[in-house]
Amino acid sequence: MTQNQDANTPTTRKEIPEILRGKRYLDPSYDPAFYALLDDEEALADFINSLLHLEDGRKIKSMKYTFNQPLILRAPEAKEIKFDIHAWTEDNRCMDIEIQRASHPFFTDRVLLYGAYLTIDGKIKMDKSPEFKALEENERKRRRYQLPEIVSIWLCNFPLRLEPKSFRDTWHLYSDNAVKQGNPVPVFDKMSYILIDLGEFSRIHAKAESREEQWLYLLTHAGKANASMDFADPILQKALERIEIGSASDELLSSQVDSMVTQDEIDARIADGVVTGRQQGIQQGMDSSLTALDLLSKGTPVATIAKETKLSEDYIRQLQSRVAK
Repeated sequence: MTQNQDANTPTTRKEIPEILRGKRYLDPSYDPAFYALLDDEEALADFINSLLHLEDGRKIKSMKYTFNQPLILRAPEAKEIKFDIHAWTEDNRCMDIEIQRASHPFFTDRVLLYGAYLTIDGKIKMDKSPEFKALEENERKRRRYQLPEIVSIWLCNFPLRLEPKSFRDTWHLYSDNAVKQGNPVPVFDKMSYILIDLGEFSRIHAKAESREEQWLYLLTHAGKANASMDFADPILQKALERIEIGSASDELLSSQVDSMVTQDEIDARIADGVVTGRQQGIQQGMDSSLTALDLLSKGTPVATIAKETKLSEDYIRQLQSRVAK
């Protein structure tokens, strides 16, 4: 059955899972629905253009992209990273888009690490591009250190505490001297990190006006909607249709439910651990899941954590997948 097939058409379709009943759309803050929402070249380009505030002459028109595919670099040992959405454009701009439901003790480190991997991957792709290969040998040598434009976008469903109170910020590389002199112009404008606080957006935007606001409104409100959300624009409307519960494939529904149940279980265990710790009044009273999360953040092997916390290795791997997000 195709994703957009009419749910009323006689099929062998399974019953809609209880956790999704009463909702119109899948919540795109979870990976499966997020991927489905943007699984269209025109929609993804429009989404990125809106977040980058690009003028017509700089707007992305065509790109290649993948969802949650491993990127492995060896320096000298293999290190694997999975970008939620990895995209590279026809003019060799390299981008990743991450949707994040939970904070991380090394969140900034992770942002920069992903940016580093994205930069290396972008350089490799640029050097392999037909345009670069068509250059004369001397010109290719002259450009051996040239980097493409790199953009790393982080959509966060947890407080970023941006100042002044705002739902977005952009990071660049600046010179200390330039900043001190009141001239904060990036010394390297090819690399940028865009951070979006989805919760803060919801608090300060009761309606959506700009294109960026329309996309963010869809991201933050679709999962809560009990009735149809109507957008006059066909790109946004088709994106919504791809996450409509009544027409979603069984595979998409199953993936979404797995993501939601895993997150609910983790949240419940963490909350229970906090309550237990407070009741006992000692640090050791925290739930084993909190200890496991802390050990995972330090790179402790799963088997070691299981032995120390008495949790199953399968459950610890579930926690690990959330820490890695």
